[in-house]
Amino acid sequence: YYAPKEGDLNSAKHYINTLPLEDDPEIFGLHPNANITFKKKTVGEFLDMLILIQPRAASKGANAVTPEEIVAAESARMLTEVPELLDIKRAHETAFVITKNGALESLGVFLGQEIDRFNILLSAMKKSLSNMGEAIKGTVVMSIELEVMFNDLIDKRVPVLWEEVGYPSLKPLGSWMEDLIARVEFMASWLYEGPPKSYLLTAFFFPQGFMTASLQTYSRKNEIAIDTLKFKTHIRKEFIKDLKEAPEYGINMHGLFLQGARWNTSEGKLADSKKGELFVELPIIWLEPILETTKDDERAYKCPLYKTSLRKGELSTTGHSTNFIMYLALHTEQKPEFWINRGVA
Repeated sequence: YYAPKEGDLNSAKHYINTLPLEDDPEIFGLHPNANITFKKKTVGEFLDMLILIQPRAASKGANAVTPEEIVAAESARMLTEVPELLDIKRAHETAFVITKNGALESLGVFLGQEIDRFNILLSAMKKSLSNMGEAIKGTVVMSIELEVMFNDLIDKRVPVLWEEVGYPSLKPLGSWMEDLIARVEFMASWLYEGPPKSYLLTAFFFPQGFMTASLQTYSRKNEIAIDTLKFKTHIRKEFIKDLKEAPEYGINMHGLFLQGARWNTSEGKLADSKKGELFVELPIIWLEPILETTKDDERAYKCPLYKTSLRKGELSTTGHSTNFIMYLALHTEQKPEFWINRGVA
């Protein structure tokens, strides 16, 4: 891209014809991978429209399977896969620690709240799947809610009934179910075996509450006002399979992915994405509680942390966003503006 030499109209038209029909993302400071993201989004929207207009009638033929048979089989299969409710009565002695003041430790309070949320979701899933099977048999009435759920199951979408009591997620039904099982397994291990060496941040309904509870646990233990504390970000070199112990103070967390960049583990800094790599898993992150007055790393990019790659949410009644969680200070040799243009999160 350059200003053409002064000339007549034909030379100007010739120059314009040499320009590409679509601008390269690098012109706007974006990585070439932005083209892949854009095309995936466009194709996804197109496929969603095709799903909406596809016919619901059963195909003809001796071996044709009706939508009712598909949903009945899917409901029965999923009902066997839904995890059991989490039982607080079986909790490990270290899951709910009582402080010297007689109060329940903040992380224990958070764990109890998360378990309640998971049990509400699991109960709703078990009830609706059971009702769906009965409604298809004709033993109970097919309500409007069950009819909407019927269509969601046909389209392999997460039913609205579950989304209303669930957590933000962009996954289709199959991978959403796998993700739910992984979340419940992590919560069960925390509840029945005690606090883990590293926390799966992506398992929580309300990760902002986890951050507050972690700071509050440290502030009460050291008798420091919580509003004078903040977290310092340390990206460790190991992943969860290599972790041997929990930090002396603060918390380890894992399960996060970078979009728009990658983490250079050997050099401990942000680096440009590799071609075709849209999401890169981060190693374990140690969040160290420090005083608010401590100076931040000047060579750090304040990387926003979101629950989903949609990167947008609403302000809830608690004053927190339904998607944005916090900023993580990631070390970089580039100016922060470089990564802002890259859209790194």
